[in-house]
Amino acid sequence: MDRISDLPDSILLHILSFLPTKTAFFTTVLSRRWTHLCHDLQHFDFNQIQFHNGNQTCSDFSSSRKRLFAIVNWILSRHKAPPIRTFRLTCDLALFDEYTTVEWFIRKVLGPNLQELNLNLQLSIFGLPDRKVVIPNSVFSCASLVTLRLNGGNVTFLSPSSSSCGYRLPSLKTLEMHNVKASIDDVAELLSHCTALETLILDLNCQVSEVGLRIHFPLSLKKLNFRSDFDPLRRIGIECRQQFPSTCVSNLHNVEEAIINVTSRGFVLKFLVEFRWLRSLVLGNLVFTCLPQAPPDLIPELTSLRRLELAVGCFDTRYIMNMLEKCPMLKVLVIVFITDFVNKDPHLSRRWEHPVKVPTCLASHLKVIKIKGYFESRDDRDFFAYVLQHGLVLESLDIQVDRARAKELSLLPRSSKACQINFCWNQEKEEEEKEKEASSRGRQQWRQQWQHLRTLQEKTLLELLQKNLNL
Repeated sequence: MDRISDLPDSILLHILSFLPTKTAFFTTVLSRRWTHLCHDLQHFDFNQIQFHNGNQTCSDFSSSRKRLFAIVNWILSRHKAPPIRTFRLTCDLALFDEYTTVEWFIRKVLGPNLQELNLNLQLSIFGLPDRKVVIPNSVFSCASLVTLRLNGGNVTFLSPSSSSCGYRLPSLKTLEMHNVKASIDDVAELLSHCTALETLILDLNCQVSEVGLRIHFPLSLKKLNFRSDFDPLRRIGIECRQQFPSTCVSNLHNVEEAIINVTSRGFVLKFLVEFRWLRSLVLGNLVFTCLPQAPPDLIPELTSLRRLELAVGCFDTRYIMNMLEKCPMLKVLVIVFITDFVNKDPHLSRRWEHPVKVPTCLASHLKVIKIKGYFESRDDRDFFAYVLQHGLVLESLDIQVDRARAKELSLLPRSSKACQINFCWNQEKEEEEKEKEASSRGRQQWRQQWQHLRTLQEKTLLELLQKNLNL
């Protein structure tokens, strides 16, 4: 019995909204009712991959793109009501007219009910590197828009032509721009008009002026991803790839999650100072190159932080303890050893220093410590002994070690009766040890065989000499 056809149109349309649009239109072969439903769709999801023939040649990519554009054009040309709420388009671009066609798609789907616009437009190997899809200014004044994702090096947006058609996105909660060509001033202006923004990820292709990066973040921002290294600006979200001549950040008080990976100590500290209600913080491997050298009094106290993850290149216990001092409410500590940085200890002469006082979090809140990609160091045993002795509410210490090391750590005394030390065997190290042992056994066997052969040869020579003497 066909029970699904008995469902009302509103429920069937909701079910179809979770399918790729091409798949949803396949249902039109079922009956006229399904044809009617597809023309009433409010959520569209088009992906060029769905139109591949399967041989994955360059000509196939070109033909699949043509089929995609023809279908999208046919559907949007006939779509009248109800208004579109979601539009997602993933494809590559090559020909000149394809850029203008995409711009027409965007203008066609814009309306007072549009809630999500997701464009993933990559440059084809035969594309025009200087040609850009210009996002209409009307997108940035769409009052109903909740999610905006733009991805592609051939995507750009321009400053408003007049103040009457300026930026205004009062409902926007998620903004993602990956490799988008834009002025940093336009980005700053855009963010100042996103009063409800909660998640911001920017991966921009733009130039930084001598003044540097100056963004007034929305007070509603709750999720921040920030990174910097030495290449031209790439990500403010927030993630970028360069140190700025001067940096001014503000209104980060409501951010709850942050990932920072920056090579500039001052840059990191400016962000940390702005955090008031931060609950989860990840400091990447680039931060390890600058923050451990900072005087402890410069690091602000993060009174609301519950989870801290530190990427390290060695077991810098002073850095770890300094961060624990600044996080009085911390519940989870994660230490991740970065393979490319491991054993690059900038303080070879430094030894474990017994803290003057026990960090507040260790005595009252810290419940979980996780060590990922563990690499042994000279004073790690002292660190583990200290946290187990003073971790009054510690529930688990998870660490990846070899079996010999695990036995040593399991014997350390613990103040918390509930504390469990969970070992994840370092299989790579054990396999290396087994290979070394097997190689050693092989060499020993070879020496024994060689010695045995020489003994046989000497015995044979003696027998021959004896025969010659007897003759």
